[in-house]
Amino acid sequence: MRFIIAIAAVLISFVTITAQAAPVVGLYQVREVLESQESDVRDAGLQQAFVTLMQRLTGQADAAQAAQLAEYNADPQALISRYGYEGNTLIVNFDPQSVQAALDRTDLPQWGSNRPVVLTWWLVDDLNGQRLLSDGQPSAQSLASAAQYYGVPTRLPLGDLADQMLIGRDALSNSQDIRGSAERYSADAVMLVQQTIDGDALLAQWYLWIGDEEQQGQVSEASQAALEHHVFAQVNQSLAQRFAIMPGQGELLNVRVAGVDLERFVLLERLLEPFAAQLQEVSQDHAQWQVRSTVEQLKTQLALGHLQEQAAPLAQVETYADASAADSSISSAPHESQANSDGARVLYFSW
Repeated sequence: MRFIIAIAAVLISFVTITAQAAPVVGLYQVREVLESQESDVRDAGLQQAFVTLMQRLTGQADAAQAAQLAEYNADPQALISRYGYEGNTLIVNFDPQSVQAALDRTDLPQWGSNRPVVLTWWLVDDLNGQRLLSDGQPSAQSLASAAQYYGVPTRLPLGDLADQMLIGRDALSNSQDIRGSAERYSADAVMLVQQTIDGDALLAQWYLWIGDEEQQGQVSEASQAALEHHVFAQVNQSLAQRFAIMPGQGELLNVRVAGVDLERFVLLERLLEPFAAQLQEVSQDHAQWQVRSTVEQLKTQLALGHLQEQAAPLAQVETYADASAADSSISSAPHESQANSDGARVLYFSW
């Protein structure tokens, strides 16, 4: 068995060279637009970059204020691998290992790089009528930058005839079809933003669907750029509430997944990475990892790879039932999830 696991590890080292397309690119790079390149402005920009990074990784706007991060909040350069400028835009590259070590000393939630892709339908209703901000338009870059700033992988619809027919005059009333567009665009979540004018301000009401779960929020800002940033800041927080993981939280679980080929094996390694998963077993029929997590958190994370929980294989249930019958002290019926000899529950998943 150790030989099989070793072979799998070697194969991963090759596959990940071409299969490393994580949903979030440049998660540890923050771009801050500054007024100048003066040293005091730069130092303030570095501090703001750290604040932004902490929200990206935790979903909490005040994460940088944690007592264990005080020294980095005052001067984050110990966590920075390099920084430079594009015009007056300060580009800060943080060292992932150093940042992770700093976060591990806190009790903050942590959100990894494998994140749900959000298909964003952004509708603007102003004096020019209603229009969709679609992929390829000049406005698309601004939206993409705002989403990247808060670590939200985002796609925009093409805006073709099929898309235009979905939005109509009242897109919210047609939300079921809009939610169904996730399949066309290979997205994990769908967001509808309705932007209007509210006096001298811009108002955005947003709705976010992940499966059947709906979240929503409202933002008012004086400028388009500020509005986009504020929306994605809220979306970052909403998604993190569902996907960020509290280190050490939950119970010991064994995760057994059927139908694992090499490509799926690599995907599972990434999905389970936030749980510090330990590979236990690899066979022709399944692969098994041990994690510490709550069951619901684990299900939510694996749903990103379109996995579903399954009942225990019949052979497993019968074995458990026979053992129960032989031991008069065990009177409970067999459950869908069984326990291994190490005491950890076994949960079964497949595609």
